[in-house]
Amino acid sequence: ALDQRTGHAPLDVEAHCATVAGLVPSNATFLDEILRGYVLHLSAHFQGFCRDLYTECAQIYIAAIPRRFVACAQAQFFAGMSLERGNPSYDNLKKDFNRFGLSLDLQAVHPAGSRRITDLGHLNDWRNRAAHQATHPFGSGVPTALSLSLIQKWKASCDGLAESLDDIMRGELSSILGTPPW
Repeated sequence: ALDQRTGHAPLDVEAHCATVAGLVPSNATFLDEILRGYVLHLSAHFQGFCRDLYTECAQIYIAAIPRRFVACAQAQFFAGMSLERGNPSYDNLKKDFNRFGLSLDLQAVHPAGSRRITDLGHLNDWRNRAAHQATHPFGSGVPTALSLSLIQKWKASCDGLAESLDDIMRGELSSILGTPPW
C-alpha cells in the first residue's frame, strides 16, 4: 500500500523484524540491530509525516492571504523549522505547529494522549541511541531493552498522534479559512 500523504511505498520493516525474531536459534546481536533499524525507520517516517503535514498546512494558509504578504509569511513559517533539524519530539512539534496561532496540546485531544507523548519520547530516546551508537544509561522510565512488541506500541502511538495532529490542523485551518482544507 502507498502512504496516502507522500505516495511512497512503505518498507515492510515490521515483517522483517518478526522474521528475524522468529529464527531458531535466535541471533541476539542481529535482532538488536534490526530492531534499532526499525526504531530509526519509525522515527523518520513519523517525522516525515509531521513535516509534510506542516508544509501542506503552511502552503494552504499562505495561498489564502493577500499576495503582498506571501514572502513574509513563507519566511516566517519556514525559518528555523524544528522538524527540519531535530527529532520529532513533542516540543519540536509544538514549536512548529504553534506558528498557526494555536497552542498544540496533543495530550488533551485524546484519552491516550499522555501515553502517546510518553511513547514518542521513549522512541526518540532510542532513536538517538541507535543513530549515535550511544551507550549511556537512559533516563527514568525509558525501557532498557528493545522488543518488537515495544516498537509496535510506539508505532500505534505515532499513528494516533498523526491522526490527532491531522484533525487539529484540519479544524484550525477550517476556522481560519472558513472552509475545510481537505
